[in-house]
Amino acid sequence: MNRRLSVILFVLFWLSLTALMSNAQPQAVIDCFEERTFQYTGGKYKDAAIKYRLHTPETVWNSRKYPLIVHLHGVGEAGSDNTLSLLYLDSILPLTKEQDFFMLVVQCPQETPGWSFQKATKDGTLDVLMAAMDHVITENPIDTKRISVTGLSSGGHGVWSLILEHPDTFAAAVPTACGAPSQLSRLSALKQTSVWSIINKDIQPEPVRVAMRMINSAGGSAAVTETNLTDHNAWIPAMTEYDCFRWMLAQQRGKWFAPPPGTVIHHTPHSLPLVFVLYILPIVLIGILLWSTVCEWVAAAWQSVQEWSQKI
Repeated sequence: MNRRLSVILFVLFWLSLTALMSNAQPQAVIDCFEERTFQYTGGKYKDAAIKYRLHTPETVWNSRKYPLIVHLHGVGEAGSDNTLSLLYLDSILPLTKEQDFFMLVVQCPQETPGWSFQKATKDGTLDVLMAAMDHVITENPIDTKRISVTGLSSGGHGVWSLILEHPDTFAAAVPTACGAPSQLSRLSALKQTSVWSIINKDIQPEPVRVAMRMINSAGGSAAVTETNLTDHNAWIPAMTEYDCFRWMLAQQRGKWFAPPPGTVIHHTPHSLPLVFVLYILPIVLIGILLWSTVCEWVAAAWQSVQEWSQKI
């Protein structure tokens, strides 16, 4: 009887250990992000030691400039154990072996788990994040034209707040599992940031589509991908199936960029007559001119050949 009880207790212990290990962050991800600290003063903070996680290339050459990805975690990953802020980032591991880049992850404290600015006292979580980013840029050879930001759930809302507050800073932004920003009137400023929103069916898509239209109609580049999933985890396909990290590393602020690989939501479509005047008619006219020019060249060449053959 004692032996049977021992076996049962061992099985229960093993199942509990397995459950704990399944919820733990993979050690490979933790090892990929070095824990660092910088001193921050602002508002309620007086020379506070802010911990953050930073992935760096295996070899850093000061003669080179490297892209930087900033990642904003969800509300469930706030707290004091900043390995928790690395949750879901195991998909970044293969990319670290292929490309050299920096990646910054700052954690919100448990008492303020969401991402927001605090303009009055400069002690909001996004204020601290920007200070950490400036610190990383100062300490490392970062290409300031290749800084991108992504975030999941409440971190996605933080992405919208960040790029609207700093429209000339980020080359690309990928908010996932979140709706559109409330400040639609400010979207016209996003002319240098390519925005790719990735959402599931649990998000009302139309406000996001409206935001994409407003960005594109102002001369920006924006798209939305609506997955077939119904639960709140659009960041999983964003990082794996759609490989958003690789796309962000390819973007550069201030240069022409291709639209994100989602569904590009354009402004009000042109009427058919206007499409004919703006696009089809110019193409037809150019084609006619080119064809007539080619025909003249061919006729002149044929005449020259005939004249030459008569002389022979």
